[in-house]
Amino acid sequence: MVVGSNNGKVAVYEWKNNSLSIKTGWPASACDAGQCPEVRGLAAGDLNGDGIIEIVATTTQTAAGAQVFVFNPDGSLYQPPGLAFNAWPRYNTATGPGNDADVNGPGNHGYGCYGLNVGIGNLNDDPLPEIVITFDNHQINVFYHTGVSMLASDYFTNRDNAYYGNRLNWGQFIRWFDTQVEENHYHLHDGPWPHPVTNKWMQWTQSPPNVVDIDGDGKNEVVCVSNVEKDEPYDTKHHSIMVLEGLFGNGDRSARRLSGWEALPSSGDPLSRTGRSWYPPPNPPAPTIVDLTGDGRPEILYAAHDGHVYCTSASAIRLWRADIRQGRNLMYASEIMVVDLNQDNQPELILTTYGDPENLAPGLPHGYLMILDKNGQVLHNLQLPEQGTNGNGKGAPAAPTVMDLNGDGTLEIVVQTFGVGCFVFTVPGSAENLLLWPTGRGNYLRDGRPWDMPKKKPSLSPMLFLLRE
Repeated sequence: MVVGSNNGKVAVYEWKNNSLSIKTGWPASACDAGQCPEVRGLAAGDLNGDGIIEIVATTTQTAAGAQVFVFNPDGSLYQPPGLAFNAWPRYNTATGPGNDADVNGPGNHGYGCYGLNVGIGNLNDDPLPEIVITFDNHQINVFYHTGVSMLASDYFTNRDNAYYGNRLNWGQFIRWFDTQVEENHYHLHDGPWPHPVTNKWMQWTQSPPNVVDIDGDGKNEVVCVSNVEKDEPYDTKHHSIMVLEGLFGNGDRSARRLSGWEALPSSGDPLSRTGRSWYPPPNPPAPTIVDLTGDGRPEILYAAHDGHVYCTSASAIRLWRADIRQGRNLMYASEIMVVDLNQDNQPELILTTYGDPENLAPGLPHGYLMILDKNGQVLHNLQLPEQGTNGNGKGAPAAPTVMDLNGDGTLEIVVQTFGVGCFVFTVPGSAENLLLWPTGRGNYLRDGRPWDMPKKKPSLSPMLFLLRE
């Protein structure tokens, strides 16, 4: 079990002699530039095809230091053989080939990963996966396992006079809501420079990226749900789904919007937070991407900050949205799990809700376990037995997990709450026959891809958890 901390440490525990013990070589440090920030993003994958899983960690680093780390199973930094530069961590301050400080002229820079900002999957013609990173800014980046950023299409070039016409990698340019703004600014180099006072831009602060084949052509895309901001100070207007192509073939489509996704499907306005400071924290808009309809093309599900969950087709068409507010003024939802709960081989959607802490809504429950059918109709709406009094909020913010926990052949639903621990619900008549997205980020590697784990005893599956205060 891999655990991130609030002091720049990543720890790994193993189960030995009926107890948890720290694994040799751990904890590892994700401190840099004089800061030991929180580790909030964790994912894992075999990055070089040798059958060994590496661990990717992201931090809330804001002091112009590195914030993306890759560790070997023994806690050392991952380093592919034969490189003349240090692959990790990124973003580094070294110059020259392979480094971040001066790549393509302006260099590669990040700023604070404040959510589950890691996705892993293959985005080019080689067999190895890439690492997708979002962070507290308006760019989204893709790294090879060598630490080098993937180039964007030559459609995008630098407009800055100091680097005019230079090629850009994925992480070197702001993503704007309007595709015409991107064309004018990065391709035509025409018109006024865009600004959030007049143009909406994408804000990826807590947006977990997924790597999935959306259009069924055998090539993966990056899918991410962003807060879309405008005005000054910046104000979130809605959420929108962006689908970007990888670097396949000659790379002319790399980082460009998938055909049919030029106009971004969007949510409604966020619910008002007047009178509230940080609490309750809004949910990360984590996408769940599975084939709900059985047509071989996936749908995209996510919980927006307008009190609804959305289902969007692979063709960028909203199929439905469902209200999860329970009549409350402010209500957020967890990531959405997709599992067959009654063995009819039709998936159900499982999510939990949370809202205001007790001092802002005395006596009002906000914690519910909701079960929806694949068309968004509510099948079950269970108020949690206890609501808690944690100052962060009331209810269950974390992604539930739906698995056979005790080996009896039926499913359980694990719900983690603010302040009153975990609840485990039994599901009579169920089985592990259809686990499409049964746990946070899709699977125990937390890589943002649908469940494809081999059917083994749970103790033999690689497990990855993010524990936070």
